[in-house]
Amino acid sequence: MSRGVVMAVLGVILVAAVFVAVGLLIGDANFAGIAAIIAAVAFGASMVGLMALLLTLVGTVRELTATVERITDQTVPLLGGINETVAGVNTELARLDTIVASAQRISGTAENIAEVVHTAVANPLIKAIAFTTGTGVALRAAKKVRD
Repeated sequence: MSRGVVMAVLGVILVAAVFVAVGLLIGDANFAGIAAIIAAVAFGASMVGLMALLLTLVGTVRELTATVERITDQTVPLLGGINETVAGVNTELARLDTIVASAQRISGTAENIAEVVHTAVANPLIKAIAFTTGTGVALRAAKKVRD
């Protein structure tokens, strides 16, 4: 038992003893006096119960406070680590953004080059194919005329 509970029990016993002593000194030990003593003892017992409950509650609050302090001690370094990780991820995302922007520029440049090559090669190539086809037709026609 804790010291507070022991003190409460002693207080109840003292109150009961005072009531009994007063009843004996007065010499009037009737039903009302006995009822008063029983009521006082019951009141004292209920106070002892409340004291025990409060002491248990105080102990629980102390344990809870200690637990919260331990959790705080463990959580603060974890949050610091998370902040470092997030900063690293942000740095990598910035690098990735730069790489994607470069890839987009390269893709745009490749499209422009393809268009320039198409423009530069397509027209002369079509003319060369047309010339070759025309020459082939002319040669076949010339062969038919000779034969």
